[in-house]
Amino acid sequence: MRAGLKIAGAVLMAISACGLCAENSTAVQSRDYPFPLPAVKQVLQQLGAYTGSRLPSLDGFIASVRADLGHYERPYYEYKIELQPAAVDRTTVRVKANVSAWYAEGQGGESGYVAFESNGRLENDLLDRLNELLTKNQSKIATDPETVVRQLAALRQQRLEAERRVAELQKQLQAPPAAGQTSSAEIVSVIRPPVAVVSAPQENASVVLRTQSEDEFEVLEHRGLWLRVKLSDTTSGWVKRGQVRQSVPAGSADEQPSDKTEAGAYTIIREMVSPFSGEWTRLNGKQALYLWARPEGSIRDVALGQKLKFVEDIFRQRYREVTHSSQSPVEGIVVIFLDKRGGVAAATLEDIARWADGNLSQTAFLKKCSLDPPGAFENAVNSPRARLP
Repeated sequence: MRAGLKIAGAVLMAISACGLCAENSTAVQSRDYPFPLPAVKQVLQQLGAYTGSRLPSLDGFIASVRADLGHYERPYYEYKIELQPAAVDRTTVRVKANVSAWYAEGQGGESGYVAFESNGRLENDLLDRLNELLTKNQSKIATDPETVVRQLAALRQQRLEAERRVAELQKQLQAPPAAGQTSSAEIVSVIRPPVAVVSAPQENASVVLRTQSEDEFEVLEHRGLWLRVKLSDTTSGWVKRGQVRQSVPAGSADEQPSDKTEAGAYTIIREMVSPFSGEWTRLNGKQALYLWARPEGSIRDVALGQKLKFVEDIFRQRYREVTHSSQSPVEGIVVIFLDKRGGVAAATLEDIARWADGNLSQTAFLKKCSLDPPGAFENAVNSPRARLP
């Protein structure tokens, strides 16, 4: 009889050894929690999940039904926990309970620790308590320092990406046209003389030449708000883009009556290419050329008729430049006024082209434009020149 018990004990110990050397086949319990990983880990530590503990008995905690449970002492369990970040603010928790107990046959029989398969009660209990404590401490977790650091890092990365994109657009805007891409020279004339042609694209550069009425120059290079123009076969100078207009061959469809006083009431002080961010659906999400216009000299309240005339001139001028440029393609032009009344005028390149080619009347063209707010252009819009819907 004792020999049979010893054989059974030896078999039992062999099975136990295999159980301790390799994990049993219990399915791992898994749940998702809408909280960042550091917060979940902190709560698990508060619950004591990373330290083992005694069980009152094996009954009710193991998967197998054993008739000899009375021979097992000091039942014990510990968790194997794995945390996986599903997102910045979401964590998957995988947990498995390892249960063991001391087997004591008595009267000189074989003894030792035996591993058992958990029935899932311990795993579910831990996951339930974790959910309860996370929910209870939700307001504190939302301001967890590590979470705030992560959010700030994400925002900082977004800002750096936006700055990088703006720098690329500005670089494209400032790049000179590629050689051989234009079929004819670009010629500009001054809007309101005298205009200073300077030695470098800087406000404080030395003056090389002061222009006279009807002076025209060939453009050699574009650089932001500046144009490098040809003065002779061996010399060149720089002039602000807003102080000149593109010359139109006599008799062409683009030729317009000269109106230097009205057109010269504003100066373009800044420009950039960027996706349209306004609410006007015709340009929403499309690339647009933004121009900031400031009243010339000390004028701060330009007549509305002059503002609309400037809008028409700048739309026509920049349309020709954009269509002959190697820079980033745009689908619209937006003029932002910095005078007392303010206002934003926008038009699609398609509508400007139809108007410039004579296929759209001035009144019909202005109706297709966005003039916001209407009060900034009210007198001009209600005049016989044009009306908005």
